[in-house]
Amino acid sequence: MQLTRRRARSLRLAAVGCALGLLLGMSGAARVARADATLGLGTTYFRESGGPLHMNVLIPSAEFSVDLAEPVALTAGWTADIVSGASVAVVDAPAADVDAISSATVTDTRHEFSGTLTLRDGIASVDLGYSHGFESDYRSNAISVAARAELFDKNTILSIAYGRGFDEVCDLAGSFEPVMKPQLDASKGCFQGAEARSERELAIHTWQGAWSQNWTPTLTMQLTASAQLLHGFQSNPYRAIRIGKTAAQEYHPRDRARYALSLGLRYFIVPLAGALQAETRVYRDTWDVDSLSGELAYEQSLFGALRLRARGRYYTQGAAAFYSDDYVLAPRGRYFTGDRELSSMRSVLLGGQLIWAALPDDDGDVLGFLSGFELTAKGDVLKTFFDDFHYDRAEVPNTLALVLSLEARAMF
Repeated sequence: MQLTRRRARSLRLAAVGCALGLLLGMSGAARVARADATLGLGTTYFRESGGPLHMNVLIPSAEFSVDLAEPVALTAGWTADIVSGASVAVVDAPAADVDAISSATVTDTRHEFSGTLTLRDGIASVDLGYSHGFESDYRSNAISVAARAELFDKNTILSIAYGRGFDEVCDLAGSFEPVMKPQLDASKGCFQGAEARSERELAIHTWQGAWSQNWTPTLTMQLTASAQLLHGFQSNPYRAIRIGKTAAQEYHPRDRARYALSLGLRYFIVPLAGALQAETRVYRDTWDVDSLSGELAYEQSLFGALRLRARGRYYTQGAAAFYSDDYVLAPRGRYFTGDRELSSMRSVLLGGQLIWAALPDDDGDVLGFLSGFELTAKGDVLKTFFDDFHYDRAEVPNTLALVLSLEARAMF
């Protein structure tokens, strides 16, 4: 269901878009280069609960990479979002005679298949990617191209990427005035030629550039800049807003430009065999949403094969220009939304990660027949604070989320 599509996507093990995932996961690319084949299996569990609302998302994934020849590698991946729970259907304005929340049952599964062809020659590599995703009420196709160069004895890495998404969103058929358009009641009939259903298009262009630099043997840096342009249907057709005596489907602008800049530093503490990491990110878009986040992490090597990583992150953002907590008394022009993530908000995340990499024997083998094996367990707790979003007179109930993941990666 589209009620949870964006949130589930943000939890996936792969980054949004094949190109961005390749750029941000450079360590994974390095593993493929050292082995003839790599198989990764993982799953992530997300739970958000509180009051009448709850959401569970199970995200299994699989990835297989193989060297076809010296300069060519192929990667194939699959991931799914298995969603169940209840989410908001109608966001009401303050009133004594209406329920604060009208909830909707959410049950759906989304699949996404992806493939990447990598061409590399010495210091440079080029990645060509394609992905296809589908669920009962959403379809997506994406192509990507990424290039990467390692310079000055691999102390400098430059990378660029472009991704193009072709999405289709199920919605009610027909023409409506925005304030009179009802919400989509169910996904039944979507992409099946039903007269009451239509498909709205959403075009997505994504650009990213990154510069990684080893300043000293113990200090590294990565600077990343990204931009995204979206054009098309960006509302949630299941979510309605109380406007006067009626509830209308939320109405978002068709165009949105998003910009972000991030800086990360990693300092290796040699006597402790550990690394201190810091990252900050600034964001701005044409809907007037701006945000700032900062993260601190520490990774410690234990007993050679074991690594422990702990992190904390703080995030704050401002509201969209057309956001209001009460569109009856305080409208904001022609657009209206019930998306709490377009309001002003803050969040705090605390998490830990445990990584075990099997050590090779005297013959260089791992577990008897592998060239490498790694097991990763990760857990995060996320608390979100909404300063200007309410359901009637009630605060947002489901503001605590738990994310657990487990991944195994074998190199042959």
